[in-house]
Amino acid sequence: MTTHHSIPSSMDRSGSNQHSAVHADRLTVGAAVTLLVISVLHTAAFAFHQWWGPWLAGPLRTEQLPMEAVAQFWGLPGGFVVPGVLLALLILQTGRRGHTMPAYVGVILGAWALTCVWIVGPSGFLLLLVPAVLLLVARGRARRRAP
Repeated sequence: MTTHHSIPSSMDRSGSNQHSAVHADRLTVGAAVTLLVISVLHTAAFAFHQWWGPWLAGPLRTEQLPMEAVAQFWGLPGGFVVPGVLLALLILQTGRRGHTMPAYVGVILGAWALTCVWIVGPSGFLLLLVPAVLLLVARGRARRRAP
């Protein structure tokens, strides 16, 4: 059984003050927080290197940089961090409102993680299975509770 946190809402859609409680979906919120933590850890792991100067100078548009510079680009500023944070914030907002994400979000996130693990082997992509599973479990529980 899932325990829900109560988040008070001071205004309804009409703008009047009403103190109603929205029960956050803890598994959905947990998935969002996990995805945010993964994004922060990924940034911390890849942020410190010598390629920021050359990237910001613009040679990726005009010159052939070493493969290491290109790989680092796709590992951080061109990688999943920004879309991952945006997805995490959307999931967080949804969970705080007491809703769950559609099942396809967890399925696609998990399938992407497993595909990347298949390609590169055991890596940080395995961590993405945590929010994927949390999203799927939250969705399954919500469907069982629905009339």
